[in-house]
Amino acid sequence: MNASDTLLFKLYGCQDEPAQWTAVLDQLCLATGAHSAVLQSVKLGGARPSIGWMAADSLTLSRETAPAGVAGPDNPRFDARRMARALGRISRDEDLFDRDDPAQHLLHEQLAQHRLGRFIGSLQQIDADTYLGLALHRAVDDQDDFSALQAGRLGMLAPHFGQAIGLQSRRQDGADLDQRLRRHLDRLRCGLIVCAGDGRVQWMNRSAQATLAGSRGVSLRAGCLRAAGAAADARLRRDLSELADGGTGGIRYLSLGQGADCLHLALQGLCLEPRAPGGATSVLLAVTGAGAGAPISAAAIVTLFGLTPAEACLVAGLVAGYSLEQYAVRRGVSLGTVRGQLKQVLGKTGATRQAELVRLVLSSVAAQLLDSATLF
Repeated sequence: MNASDTLLFKLYGCQDEPAQWTAVLDQLCLATGAHSAVLQSVKLGGARPSIGWMAADSLTLSRETAPAGVAGPDNPRFDARRMARALGRISRDEDLFDRDDPAQHLLHEQLAQHRLGRFIGSLQQIDADTYLGLALHRAVDDQDDFSALQAGRLGMLAPHFGQAIGLQSRRQDGADLDQRLRRHLDRLRCGLIVCAGDGRVQWMNRSAQATLAGSRGVSLRAGCLRAAGAAADARLRRDLSELADGGTGGIRYLSLGQGADCLHLALQGLCLEPRAPGGATSVLLAVTGAGAGAPISAAAIVTLFGLTPAEACLVAGLVAGYSLEQYAVRRGVSLGTVRGQLKQVLGKTGATRQAELVRLVLSSVAAQLLDSATLF
């Protein structure tokens, strides 16, 4: 394996280990005779360009201050007109600046203060307003310029830098989306569990964790779901195995446990990775307590149903299981006042009776989100 091959191997490995960019740029310096190598994303669109992500060789990083002429947004190479000249090619300063341009002279003075001399670089467009720039500089006292061979090597490598950054960006975007989804799923009232066909839990949200912790009907043993009782456990394991193997039957339902400790489970095959058509690799379980209440904040009801705060408090109390009499006592108001509020609520929501009102609220998005606010 030659030097270019090993550099490419390390380059595409940076998406798994971003800290390795420094080692890649160190090797690029060795391959091109550069004294400094800086890789950075530049975003246009505002009054001045902004620097997003940056990596540099170890020597550049060891300096107390980064050379502003290379890494800062005031770098005159980031002028839109000059960037257009550099886009998609290997360029030198004489390609970017007009002859006798004072900006070039000032830039070279700034670079010389950081012991940086001749420049060669590449610029690629990543998206509508983001660019990836790679800047190489020789040492200020180095009398040699970058050779045609070194420029050619950079030209061969530059697209790979763009592809590697794209892969890293997409991977990071996926990780960010995964974190956001997990935070959202943690706020769901319903417990959600993803497990393998043998019951090994791969992921669960907080509601599922709390539900299992307080249940004797289903437990987590050595990382696997287990039901209390031999018959119930055999049924759970059979359903999990069949659904994970792509078994038919759509959603399956289980009731595990007794009385107030009973849990209701809905199971469905879930394909999380490429597999033969019709095959599932995991199982998604929705878990709720049979006797669990569904408290909903009055603030959510106000917004969703256009009620006053007092009316929303009443609805939240009814959804939580209180009778009109119990709610009146809890609030310290007369039963007549409560009945009057209920009449107003029924008129606003279109429900014809109390049971329909409760069903209407429980079927809304408000019933699915956890809320730590005072209910009523």
